[in-house]
Amino acid sequence: MSTSPQPPHLPELPDHASELDDRALAIDKVGIKGLSYPIDVLDKHNQVQHTVASVNLYVGLPHQFKGTHMSRFVEILNARRGEMTIRNMPEILAEIQRRLAADDAHIELSFPYFISKRAPVSGVESLMEYRCAFRASKRGPNLDFVLAVQVPVKSLCPCSKAISAYGAHNQRSLVDVEVRSTGFVWIEDVVEAVEKCASAPLFALLKREDEKYITELAYDNPKFVEDLVRDTVLALRKLPGVTSLKVSADNQESIHNHSAYGEIAWSVQDDANAREAHRPLVPPAPTEGRTFGSWLRTQREARRLRQQDLAEQIGITASHVSRAESNEKNLSEDTLLRLAEALGLESDAVLVRAGILSDRLKEAISRDPEGFLSWASA
Repeated sequence: MSTSPQPPHLPELPDHASELDDRALAIDKVGIKGLSYPIDVLDKHNQVQHTVASVNLYVGLPHQFKGTHMSRFVEILNARRGEMTIRNMPEILAEIQRRLAADDAHIELSFPYFISKRAPVSGVESLMEYRCAFRASKRGPNLDFVLAVQVPVKSLCPCSKAISAYGAHNQRSLVDVEVRSTGFVWIEDVVEAVEKCASAPLFALLKREDEKYITELAYDNPKFVEDLVRDTVLALRKLPGVTSLKVSADNQESIHNHSAYGEIAWSVQDDANAREAHRPLVPPAPTEGRTFGSWLRTQREARRLRQQDLAEQIGITASHVSRAESNEKNLSEDTLLRLAEALGLESDAVLVRAGILSDRLKEAISRDPEGFLSWASA
């Protein structure tokens, strides 16, 4: 009686990724990059668009661990086969956190997205490609999501038009947009807003009458790169729920062998700060050698904390702490409040050291300025 062959017995295989590491260096992001995978993207006019994304999946690796388990990233994707959409990205991030025992999880999807456009005069239809990305991160329970869209447009130089007897130099411009919002933002709405801010939009297919129209439209609507980024920010921040933007424009100059470039970062907090025209008291600038960064380093070293230890306590990276101590990067107000708690210091004192006055403190200053000066000099 024959029996089926049994698989060979294998000894227990070592798991080096689970070993400990003694180099005391956490890794901000480690994982897989450039995995091609089918996804579904919500389409404003056709419900869903099927496309293929280049997928990056990462976790933050604490300093005590040697490595992460790369195969688990792909296993998590395979479990979502046919379900990869923006709606379930929070669930995917939570699963990555759980399966890889990580506090931080990141997913980046870069993909082509196509919009059907009609030529302005002939009305012929063609598909226009836009490079897009979804970037989401989850730190503990906190989720951050960014929609990125690259919109190619046409720009025409106002100076060239003004000084030339006829014609003006013009070129293709690449406008890159990153949007954070409290609600859903359509890719189509971003594209439409950007194209309206350019000298003229682009089309995959134009007949002669369309080409004449686009050429003359751009000539009647000249834009510097500065105009393009400013107008785009003004247009995009009108979209419902938008809380922050990063807009850049790369004008691929037709009369130079280099580009003209502009970039703006904006948030609703910027507008709030701009409206705060008068403060009761502006703290004096820190003297040389007693900047916020040097104070932070002194406080950390007095508590025998490494930069990585402090970073983990206040929810930022060790490199961010290092740059803050070198006065190369500021800490947000929320991070400063966590810093005060971690150091066991009064929150207002830490905020003032960083040059920030809370509303509560400003009210106290207006009531008793002399008392504030005594407190500040203590």
